[in-house]
Amino acid sequence: MSATGEHTPGRATLAAQLGDLQAELRRRRRTQKAAVEEANRRRRKAAGRPEDEPWPRAEGGLDLSVQTVNDWFPKQNGSNEPSLPRDFEDLWAVVAVILEWTGQLPKQSEDIHRRRWKALHADAWRGTSLGEDVRAYLEAARESAGKHPYPAIGLQDPPPLTDVYVHQRSSPAARDGHDASCGDAPASPTGGISSAAPAEPAEKVFRRTDRVCVLIAGPGGGKSTLLRTRLGEAASQWLGDTQNTARTGAAVPIWVSARALTGEETQVPDALAAATRKLSRYGRHPQLDRARFLERPCTGAYWQLLVDGLDELPNQAERRAVLEKLAHAVAADPPLYRCVVATRPLTENELAVLDRVLGRQVPRYELWPFTPDDLHTYIERYFGTLWPQEEAARRARQFTDTLRSASLVELARTPLLAFMLCQLYLAHPERSLPTGRTAVYDEFTDLLYENNHSKHVAASHEDAIENLVHSLQSPRARQEADKAARQVHQRLPELIDYLAHQWWLTGQQAPVSEVLASYEAVRRPDRVRPQRWDAFLEDLLRHTGLLVHHADGLGFPHQTLLEYRAARYATRDKQARTQLLQTLVTSSKTSPDGHFEPPALEPSYLGFLLDGLLAPQDRITAETIQFVEELTAQGGFSACRFLTTQVQLRTNLPPGPTAARLARLADDTSLNGSTRVEAAEALAWVDREAGVARLSKFIDISLYSFARVEAAEALARVDGEAGAVHLARLADDTSLNDVDRVQAAEALARVDGEAGAVHLARLADDTSLNRSFRLEAARVLTEVDREAGAVYLARLADDTSQDGSLRVGAARVLAGVDREAGAVYLARLADDTSLNTADRLRAARVLTEVDRDTGIAHLARLADDT
Repeated sequence: MSATGEHTPGRATLAAQLGDLQAELRRRRRTQKAAVEEANRRRRKAAGRPEDEPWPRAEGGLDLSVQTVNDWFPKQNGSNEPSLPRDFEDLWAVVAVILEWTGQLPKQSEDIHRRRWKALHADAWRGTSLGEDVRAYLEAARESAGKHPYPAIGLQDPPPLTDVYVHQRSSPAARDGHDASCGDAPASPTGGISSAAPAEPAEKVFRRTDRVCVLIAGPGGGKSTLLRTRLGEAASQWLGDTQNTARTGAAVPIWVSARALTGEETQVPDALAAATRKLSRYGRHPQLDRARFLERPCTGAYWQLLVDGLDELPNQAERRAVLEKLAHAVAADPPLYRCVVATRPLTENELAVLDRVLGRQVPRYELWPFTPDDLHTYIERYFGTLWPQEEAARRARQFTDTLRSASLVELARTPLLAFMLCQLYLAHPERSLPTGRTAVYDEFTDLLYENNHSKHVAASHEDAIENLVHSLQSPRARQEADKAARQVHQRLPELIDYLAHQWWLTGQQAPVSEVLASYEAVRRPDRVRPQRWDAFLEDLLRHTGLLVHHADGLGFPHQTLLEYRAARYATRDKQARTQLLQTLVTSSKTSPDGHFEPPALEPSYLGFLLDGLLAPQDRITAETIQFVEELTAQGGFSACRFLTTQVQLRTNLPPGPTAARLARLADDTSLNGSTRVEAAEALAWVDREAGVARLSKFIDISLYSFARVEAAEALARVDGEAGAVHLARLADDTSLNDVDRVQAAEALARVDGEAGAVHLARLADDTSLNRSFRLEAARVLTEVDREAGAVYLARLADDTSQDGSLRVGAARVLAGVDREAGAVYLARLADDTSLNTADRLRAARVLTEVDRDTGIAHLARLADDT
């Protein structure tokens, strides 16, 4: 479709030619389905595959689906516009069969026909730029995505997100029911991740061909920020390319909350249209009609749904309903939508539901927390928005030392906590940092509201009260309004806690005025109109800085801030704490194996509740300690996960009993090696000496090799120098599995880049290593030392003693590091007659991703090779 919304002449011509072919095929009493099956059979044969064995695209194959091909041809009733074949080779494979079957393809004129159809295909793809309506939407989306999502203290505005954003990494999540860590604190980088799954830039999730995938991270782990960054970067790419003719199959992203997809009457196009309407403050005409989402953004492109906050829906039924809508939406062929769903870690039951609805083949990716280097980069960038580079670097080092002395480095690896801790330091560089997570939230929100003098909160509140009072005429009405308004103002912190608690209980963000109407301190005076009273309440709340404007009205900047305030309300006084503890005790249950199961609450929220119960040091505190001890006394996996998560969250559990329980769990041989390592690492944060001793022991005892590497990684996070020594030894240990040796070297590189590079290079060069892990070592080396890694990748691509699959894989990875060098090796491999046909074909197809024209030329050469 052109920028004016009309079909391009080239597209109409191609459609007409395909229509003529279709008519002739029917006249000969042959079917399109048979033509597709014959085309697939020939392509498998040319690739050296069994002719009658399906080779679907999902497995990297060449097979075309009958539905995809049918959509290329015009419909007799004109009901749907034909789609454009993305790849000419796909088109020609089918057209050549039909021409042959209809007697229109003499052997001597095959090249002429091929060139003619190739020109038709190229003409059809010309002029496929975005329409002005989609461009207007993207301009607003880019503007909104650049805004920092969290409030700042003392500054007029937080820095643009693009100035401070640090790219994270992700990896496929292990399908063991424990995909990712729970809570703000990061798990160990191997926790819940298959050791065979390498980490890679998280942005690759958006460039994959999966129709739907799931992105998992704990609260504050960077999911929403990653989606916002994707939205902004993709919008900038589209808007920077005025024609977009090269963007075949490209994605036009739409951010949408999972909440917007709820409701029986709400379908996906409705939610997407509503999402664009809510961008009105960022652009002149960003809204797109519902009908716009029933067709592609432009020829060859699709809508990429960035679905945020699946875990924030109130119950499993609603989450399942949203997943079912998405599953139906992405099922169309060719695809109109692709979808990335972001969520906190899911329970085993929720994962089973996800698999049933979306299918087990749907990939799940875990977003990794900041590495220590990432954290330092983030701090430097943040400080760089305030000071010159040299001063920012000096203060970043000082702040990192402060984090280390307060034992907050692990907590700060969570992006949200990193932001908050930076804010606390900037507000009072001379003061020590708080030591627990709840204490960080206490001080952060206190500074936002009570001590944020530069925001003039008090003056703004006084203005709001005066505006309300002065809108009335009679003295009595003014007196009543003033009294009611000041009562609300006086109880404002409690109102915010109550609001959070109600939103948390219902899982739905009802309007502020509707929620607060049930609170005894909020009584609208009779003479004040409801709309004016509602506006007054929103003004008061907004100026606190604790709530911000979302598309749906006022809300908390982050779900974790809502949980923190909701927990404050649930533990607001002795009576509430007594009732809460009783609820927690009765909601805990015994599992079939006789172990106690912790309350079925989000671990992050449970951590805030426990802090509220433990803080006053009274009878309820003692009963809470007893409850925790009873919960974990019998051990088992659930007890271990509960304790390690709360330690990671820096919940204020009593150190003595907590250390004793963790030591017992670390020593429990009935638990698997990874679980024991988790317990030992958590123990090290409570009792450093005891935890380090167990981690060191685990590295040397006969645990599975991957658990030994996990123990060394955990030790490196507690004691970098000691951990590095063990990681180097494990990388050299030939008794370990190859994958674990590479993982040890990769972990070493995160602690000591130079030493890690040496070991990665050694592994990439080690001919005794499994070839795929040599390639993985070289790939990881490029992240530590780009040039050295490229040398080893080139060496592997050139190594004729290796099979073609490995050589093509090495060239492909090399192209990601050095595009030109990778293209040279891929072209060389596509021409290498010593390789089998499948490897040559794969090299040519990969080459099209690097250099489209050259790759197509090599594919054509292979197609002509008798």
